[in-house]
Amino acid sequence: MNLDLYKQVIDEISGYAYDVNLCHRGESLLHPDIYGMIEYANQKGLLTRLHTNATLLGEKESRKLLESDLDLLSFSFDGYDRETYEKVRVGADFAETLDNIIQFLEIKKELKKTKPYTIVQIIEGLGFREPDPVTKNEFRDRFRSLPLDEFYVKPPHNWGGSISLKEKGSDSSQRCRPCTFPWYALTVFWDGAVVPCPQDFFGEIELGNVKQSTLRVIWNNDRMMHLRGKMIAGEYQDLKPCNSCDRLLRKTILGSMIPKQNFTKFMSENLLGYGSKKHFALNYDDS
Repeated sequence: MNLDLYKQVIDEISGYAYDVNLCHRGESLLHPDIYGMIEYANQKGLLTRLHTNATLLGEKESRKLLESDLDLLSFSFDGYDRETYEKVRVGADFAETLDNIIQFLEIKKELKKTKPYTIVQIIEGLGFREPDPVTKNEFRDRFRSLPLDEFYVKPPHNWGGSISLKEKGSDSSQRCRPCTFPWYALTVFWDGAVVPCPQDFFGEIELGNVKQSTLRVIWNNDRMMHLRGKMIAGEYQDLKPCNSCDRLLRKTILGSMIPKQNFTKFMSENLLGYGSKKHFALNYDDS
């Protein structure tokens, strides 16, 4: 994303949004201005989050991230052993990338930094070899005595139907309550296109573009109101990619709109206070 366009977006959401995820559809550490982007968002009162695969995270990049005042950093590391990891993260090296993460944590410990809140996230159930308990424990033992705040294991999802996957725990015979994304978030692509959620990976529901309209207008425009109305009425069948998204298959809590998987997220925001360490432990995932 062009830096001027980025600043425009941050300026518009400052005072209205709580946080910003500086990642989508790519590796954000490739962006030459990523550290300045983090700083700018923080100056505007926004909590900042970053997901990275850590393949580019050398010592210099680690120190710059630790000095950037980033609030949350999540490492996407999908596999407990070389064989599984390198099938998922094609082109990456298991040992090198793991060393990058451990080095980051060692520097964080050396500098006595409490930020960013640091997570290692692993997606299980991707169709490869199931991890055995010994391998899983040996992997987790690598982080002992290091300042890792959270080790998070999550099930895979089908990215709005763009990949073929049956999510464990989903009930295909009954749709859950409306998707909550249209009521609390927006996703802005690198070119300014705005979509209602990160699951719309290919921008099939474009709500507008920040180059032609403000986010305030887009948030309340006819396309967004139409989408919300469709969700409330359960008329999602003609909405692509919503009609093939497994996020609508998740079980909900007590008939509410909140999927069971995200109930702790909702409770953390309302009872624990946004931005608390415990809140981050429950509420860092963007999906």
